[in-house]
Amino acid sequence: MAEISEKKEDALAQDASPEQTELESKTTLENESNLAGTHRRPRTDAGVDAALEFLRETDFLQYIDKIAISYASVTGITESIGLQGNQFNWVASIFFFGQLAFEFPTIRLIQLFPLAKYASINVTLWGATLACLAACKTYAGLLVCRFFLGVLEAAVVPAWVLFTSQWYTKEEQAFRVGIWFSMCGAAQMFGGFFAYGVAVHVGKDPDAALRGWQIIFLFLGLFTAVIGFAFWFIMPDSPTVAGFLNKEQKGLHMERIRHNEQGIGSKTFKWDQVKEALTDTMTWLYAFWVFAANIPNSIATSFGNILVKGMGYSNEESLLLVTPLGAWELVALIGLTYGAMKTKQRLYFCIAGHIPAIAGAILMATTDRVPALIGYYTTGGIPIGWTTILGLQSSNVAGSTKKITVACIGTIAYTIGNIISPQTFQARDAPRYMPAKIAICIIFVLITIDLVVMRWVLQRRNRLRDQEKAALGDSYKLDENHEFLDLTDLQNREFRYEV
Repeated sequence: MAEISEKKEDALAQDASPEQTELESKTTLENESNLAGTHRRPRTDAGVDAALEFLRETDFLQYIDKIAISYASVTGITESIGLQGNQFNWVASIFFFGQLAFEFPTIRLIQLFPLAKYASINVTLWGATLACLAACKTYAGLLVCRFFLGVLEAAVVPAWVLFTSQWYTKEEQAFRVGIWFSMCGAAQMFGGFFAYGVAVHVGKDPDAALRGWQIIFLFLGLFTAVIGFAFWFIMPDSPTVAGFLNKEQKGLHMERIRHNEQGIGSKTFKWDQVKEALTDTMTWLYAFWVFAANIPNSIATSFGNILVKGMGYSNEESLLLVTPLGAWELVALIGLTYGAMKTKQRLYFCIAGHIPAIAGAILMATTDRVPALIGYYTTGGIPIGWTTILGLQSSNVAGSTKKITVACIGTIAYTIGNIISPQTFQARDAPRYMPAKIAICIIFVLITIDLVVMRWVLQRRNRLRDQEKAALGDSYKLDENHEFLDLTDLQNREFRYEV
């Protein structure tokens, strides 16, 4: 048993790219797992979740770092820097230009370097860059820092998709992603209270050495850098090198995720998988939702406080009044993803989260103050779509290169949508921003239709594969250890899609 484990660990740690070596390594894992008892779940859930807690913490920080610019908008940054007209819009947008510019390079670097180590470096540097925003004195300085902040955050979503598929079964992935992204709601709540405290106790002190917006950037940036540093030592690069798993448990874990039909990744870049990703209908259905849904994203990020202020509230009141949006988002994400996990109906529960968001968008466009504010809060159901898409990309896209390519296209769609987003809130439309609100109503309807089309396509693929298997009967044969051959979801006819 020990000898088998040792061979397995050596082969996997090398992550050899030739297919034969990879197959032999996975066969060894199967042999060990059979000896240990394949039907037992490894007693490591607590250890796995403790390590992957850092994914949740980092999601929390990524989101609060992103919305920090909104808090800065009502704690003095406009006056301190002397921003005029639509300059604040471009400070918000340029973050996503940086993310877009570095998306393809970071995707390749994720494959070349140890996953957790690369993520750790990016998180640490983005924290340092966020802290540097506190030192900005000019509009140009803000643009430079925000651009590089986007560059460093480009790795987060693709890396998190890979972490998810390595550590959890397809049935578990949707709920795990929902928990991690519910941290966006927690960040919205914590950030609002934190910024309010800074605005009241520092912002009104004329003798304070730092303005409120500077304290926000400095505190959040340094905290993020500390978490990024700790990430290096705590988060394993893959299950095969996890220090909290012994040799037997590593084998058991591999058997546990075998039915994902995705293996644990490969360092070999395969151009045929890139071509498949580009011609797969689902790639573009995912991308359309991500692109369109992020055009209204500024209502929760860079323009959240400005929008609430435009409903008839003060700067300080707006900092507190955005926090219920986070609470609704937190409850909706955890509740809907849990329901999706239990019923195995991800897209139905996702659509259910979009219905109140459509009603909320209509309220924002047609009412003021309290009704408009309630409408603003119910738009917090839209992020369930983002977690669903990421979960589907993790569960339904197989093939290491294809998975990364699809994630990359999704992130590009995300960045383009977010580049456009602040530009929909033009200064001439203040304080109600009616054109932006009308656009939000239309977009929410379109992305809901997109989800319905996704479900139809995936169900049809599953049905056709079941029919094909039934028609072949006993002549239907599978390659040994096909689960670990780095096949794509279209190449592997045994693959079934989560809906």
